Amino acid sequence: MRTLRSILLAGAMLLATPMFFSSCEEEGSLIKFKTEVQVVNDFNDVVKAINDGKLSSEQAIAQLVTAIDNIKGDQSAKLQAITDALNNNNNTLDTKLNVIAGAMKSLSTEMPTKIDALAKAVENMPKYDEVLKAVETALVNINPNEQLKLLEGVLEKYFSDELKYPDDPLSYKGKLYYCIGEIEGTLRYMTYTDDKFKAIRKAIEKLAGENAKLDGILDNMTKIVEAIKAGNTNEKEGWAEIARQLALLKAAAGIGGSTDKVEYVDLGLPSGNLWAKCNLGASAPEAYGDYYAWGEVEPKQEYTKSNHKWYKEGAPSQGFTKYNNEDGKLTLEDEDDAVIQKLGNGWRTPTLADFRELTNQKYTTIEKTTLNGVAGYQITSKKNKKSIFIPFAGFKNSEKPQTRFISDDEEVAVCMTNLRRIDNMVYNAWTFAFQNDRIGRYGKRRPDGISIRPVKGPGVPVPNDCVDLGLASGLLWAKCNLGTTEPTELGDYYAWGETSTKKKYSAETYKHYKWADYKLKRIKKYNAEDGKTVIDPDDDAARVNLGVGYRIPTQEDWKELLDECNWQAVTITLPEIMDPSQTKTIARWKVTGPNGNSIILPMTGGFEFAGGYSHNDKNNTYYTTANLSPAEKLPDDDKYREAVALTWSFFAESDGSVTYPWFASTRRVFGIVVRPVFDLYSNK
Repeated sequence: MRTLRSILLAGAMLLATPMFFSSCEEEGSLIKFKTEVQVVNDFNDVVKAINDGKLSSEQAIAQLVTAIDNIKGDQSAKLQAITDALNNNNNTLDTKLNVIAGAMKSLSTEMPTKIDALAKAVENMPKYDEVLKAVETALVNINPNEQLKLLEGVLEKYFSDELKYPDDPLSYKGKLYYCIGEIEGTLRYMTYTDDKFKAIRKAIEKLAGENAKLDGILDNMTKIVEAIKAGNTNEKEGWAEIARQLALLKAAAGIGGSTDKVEYVDLGLPSGNLWAKCNLGASAPEAYGDYYAWGEVEPKQEYTKSNHKWYKEGAPSQGFTKYNNEDGKLTLEDEDDAVIQKLGNGWRTPTLADFRELTNQKYTTIEKTTLNGVAGYQITSKKNKKSIFIPFAGFKNSEKPQTRFISDDEEVAVCMTNLRRIDNMVYNAWTFAFQNDRIGRYGKRRPDGISIRPVKGPGVPVPNDCVDLGLASGLLWAKCNLGTTEPTELGDYYAWGETSTKKKYSAETYKHYKWADYKLKRIKKYNAEDGKTVIDPDDDAARVNLGVGYRIPTQEDWKELLDECNWQAVTITLPEIMDPSQTKTIARWKVTGPNGNSIILPMTGGFEFAGGYSHNDKNNTYYTTANLSPAEKLPDDDKYREAVALTWSFFAESDGSVTYPWFASTRRVFGIVVRPVFDLYSNK
């Protein structure tokens, strides 16, 4: 009987990847083989026996496992035997499924070979139901190994929460693509350089077509899982119902053709986003299309403040009656999104994150060029070499109303996003600009006429433990310090360059010191000899404890947070018995990004140190960075012994004012808290 976990993962992730599911291992037959020729012949004999109906499915799988395990030679010999069986048109579908099952159960077959075998099986099964059966067979028969354990976390991060939190705005298809993208990256990190998921991705594209009713089916799966948890249905019945829902998914994927008449390009981005070939209102990629004021759904002859739909002279929030500081609305509602109103069918105005992904140098190249005599930028996918063209459409300036003309600067493309700016910038909305060496977000007046490049897809997802603050870099910041799940708690302390906590933080216990040596010679790493000034991934506590994509922020990352965000101190007064002076203390900072999202940075109570010249520094808060303090700025005795930390005073000034954080040097041996960042999909 399958466990609840296998039902949860197999049901929700059946179409995602066939890699990470365990089942009860079965012993194969006790037949022993002596030579490679005999083994291959016996493997083929087992296949023939299955075709002839002489073996039950259980017997067939058991004998195939033994035959595969005993094939002598390298993994290619095993793969060749499996592939030959899968490619043989004389073998029945049941035989091929049993071969897949045997391959997945084989303890001697390494994960890359298993994935290659499944990929070949998927490529050779053209019908939806056959592909579905092949993938399901792999899911329920694969055995755990080192790769499985490493990558299980990837799966759970993007899929278990899908069932726990069905209100997550990210669609199921988006998570499929995003998860596969991360798995591919993780496999490459583990030295598997080939794309072993091409055929599986193709199968997903077939089975999770644009018309599939994924969200409703996923909701049903959620209810089934909850019923199993509550004891209202047993696992066997639950699995049967999940299988029925998957059949509905398969049927949905085969419903008619799409009524979507918008031409688009699939650039193979991790989010699964599809980008329209043309601007909204244009019939060719090089055409400028129509211009829209932010929050309006029709183009106009003139773009002025006075004729803006949401402007009224004398109203609060600089005259804007919607999307203002009173209603707190930051993103376009459907009724005010020109793309949704004009195109429907899932098309929308892009977010900042959509544009960051589109222009991320990890995924695309950007080249200034011309198309049919029109200047613009061509954005080309590194994955599939497909591209889109964004013309220099400029914008219509509301300060100098013009009719049928773009602004004087025709060497710029300004594309609308769905996000307005916050606080005293309520008059502006965020756009994404392409101009010479500047490609990134740019604030424009809401009444200006801006072109729109529609996008369709789930958008770029954010891990549940992180926040997208709308930073130009695309960097995501963790909600909590490392070692806690509560935003206001301190978390754990780490010495700079160490990846685990300890009872005593001192020079004697420090990983990168050789205590017997004197002064500079005692520093084993990050010294004058190796020239390293930034923590390596293997010494990064965030990377080691949280996984690929997470890391300790650099000084540059913290500076971006200081420069681009609004820092609001939350002060408290301690009980008089603790502080007779009743001086205000900074309990935490609320850091709000350009998109209105925020994180909390709690006061840490100094650093951890023992066995040296002082104990905990309780007057300042410290957050570590990944940077070593520049040796040239330190005295000889301190060179290479100090790291950079973000710090602020625990107490406010005598007049109650607060000093904003600054950068200081701290001893590498000190235990300091870590606030992780996630940059797997940032443009850093």
